[in-house]
Formats: sequence, structure tokens, C-alpha cells
Amino acid sequence: MTFTLEEIAHFLSAKASETPGPVISGARPIEYATEKDITYVTESRYLENLRQSFAGAVLIPPDLDSGGLPSIRTKNPEADFARLTALFFPYSRPSEGISPKADVHPEAVLGRAVSIGAFAVIGRGVTLGDHSVVGAHVVVGEDVHIGSETYIFPNVSIYARVKIGDRVIIHSGTVIGSDGFGFARDIAQSGVPFNIKKYHSGTVEIGDDVEIGALCAIDRALAGVTRIGNGVKLDNLVQIAHNVEVGDATVIASQAGIAGSSSIGKYGLIGGQAGVKDHVRVGNGVVLATRVGIYRNVPDGSVMAGSVPAMPHKVFLRVQSLFKRLPEILERIRKLESLVQHGHKEN
Repeated sequence: MTFTLEEIAHFLSAKASETPGPVISGARPIEYATEKDITYVTESRYLENLRQSFAGAVLIPPDLDSGGLPSIRTKNPEADFARLTALFFPYSRPSEGISPKADVHPEAVLGRAVSIGAFAVIGRGVTLGDHSVVGAHVVVGEDVHIGSETYIFPNVSIYARVKIGDRVIIHSGTVIGSDGFGFARDIAQSGVPFNIKKYHSGTVEIGDDVEIGALCAIDRALAGVTRIGNGVKLDNLVQIAHNVEVGDATVIASQAGIAGSSSIGKYGLIGGQAGVKDHVRVGNGVVLATRVGIYRNVPDGSVMAGSVPAMPHKVFLRVQSLFKRLPEILERIRKLESLVQHGHKEN
């Protein structure tokens, strides 16, 4: 698949420096770009990399010099580059239809032009939207609703009564709708503690344009809904517990865990291995740095860093600077103590 620079600019609602411009067959970062690729630059510090690149064209901000390389001026080159990756490298779509090795319940309702892979199981009452793909060995439980143009990769398990929106991508090994981690502690007559399982009657609702990485777990609510908002992006190995709400367009990196009945606001960024305690509210636009631990509510727009406990980012930076000086400060304290003791003896 190839496009002229002019065609790419039209796709991005932008303007090309040349008409029709070079023929482009791919979109790749500077270090991998060839003369057939378009790349992107966001800041002036990357212009030297651009000059050394073999790229055939570049997406570049209006105030930077492309050095004569065919270009498309754009306010957000990285975002437009991401749009082009979908144009040049979309998922290869399997053939339409149902594999003869799949098990589809007769009461399932399938949309137009769907694809269901070998050994997939589609339960009673499932609705599958138009142009959606269900990969091999996927299990979809009873009364699940899956929207249109959704792509479910092999070996995903979706429990009963889950609702999934349009244009969702779910990668292999993810489990959606399993019971939350809920138990009550009781004491036997013998005095030995034991745990009683809380069976979960709620469900999971996933919005439109969500992407869920490999090996994620999104638990159903104890009652009510575990909700993932529109445009949310989850990395691999993310845990979302029962009754959690994740706001629109939030991004959560690998190995993060959100405990039960917590809420994450819209447009947030959560770093890898971050943890949020149960029943905590994290506001809109919050940034949680890698490995941060959140034990209390976090106001809108906060940037939190540090491990246990978390603290405002500016405080964390001051604390970090003090760590380097601890040996020096300790030595000064010892000298002061010595002077005080010496003066006390003289008195």
C-alpha cells in the first residue's frame, strides 16, 4: 500500500510541502526509516537525527526547518504519526465467517461480516457487532454484548454479562469479568480463622475505543459495575479490581494495580507498578509516577511520586536531593553534637 505525500497530507487534514511528493509505503521512527518511509520530529534537538536519517519525508512542527526534506507541517507530529501507523500497518483481518471448529450457540446474534476463529466458544445470548473479530480459543460467556469493529485476539476469556463497546482491542490472555477478590473472615468453633467467598453479582462495562493489553484482569463488580471509560489504554499485566471506575482516556502502564471500589479520573497517566488502595478517589488529569503507592484521595491535576507513602512531586524532589547529602549532614550533626558535649563539660 503506497500513498503520495499529498494523499497523506489530505488524510491528516494538513498541507504537504510538495505535490504530489514522494511515494510513501510506511511510517517509521527516525532510526528505522528508509527512503520509502515518512517519519516524525517533535523538537529541535532531533533535527540532527533527521539529517542523518534515510527517511523520505517527515512530519514536523510549523516552527522547525526540515532541511529540504519533503514534509507535512502539523501541530502534533507524534499524534499524526500514530494515525499513519494505522493507515500503513493495520491488523491483518482474518476471513469473514465462522470456523467449522468454533462452537457458536444458536441463540447468539452475530452482526455482518464477523470473523470467529477455530475453537472459539460463543455462549447463549451473546451479541457480536458488525465487522468484529473473535480469535481462536476465545471464550465468550452468556449474554455478553460486544460492539462493532472490535478485535479480540486468541485465548481471551470473557465471563457472562460483560458489555464491551465499539472498536475495542483485547490482546491475548486477558480475562474480563472474573470474580473480584472478596472474602469475609470468620472464626470457626475451634477458634481457627477461615475465609468465606463473596460471590459477585455485578458486571463489567468497557467503553468505546479501549485497548486492553495481554494478560490483564478486569474483575466483575460485587454488585453494580466495574467500568472502563472510553479511550482508556491498558498495558500488559494490569489488574483492575471489582467496582473500580477508570475515567475516559486514562493510560495505565504494566503491572499497575487498582484495588476494589476505587475510582480513577479522566485523562490520567499511571506508571508501571503503581498501586492504588481500595476506596480511594484519584482525580482527573492525575499523573502517578512509576511504583507510586496511593493510600488517600488525590486531587485533580496532581503529580505524585515516591513509593510508600506517596507525596506531592515537588516534595519528593526535595527529599531525593537530601538523600545524596545524608552522609554530609550526618557528619555535620556528629560534629555539632561533639561541640555541644565538649562545651557542656567545660561549663
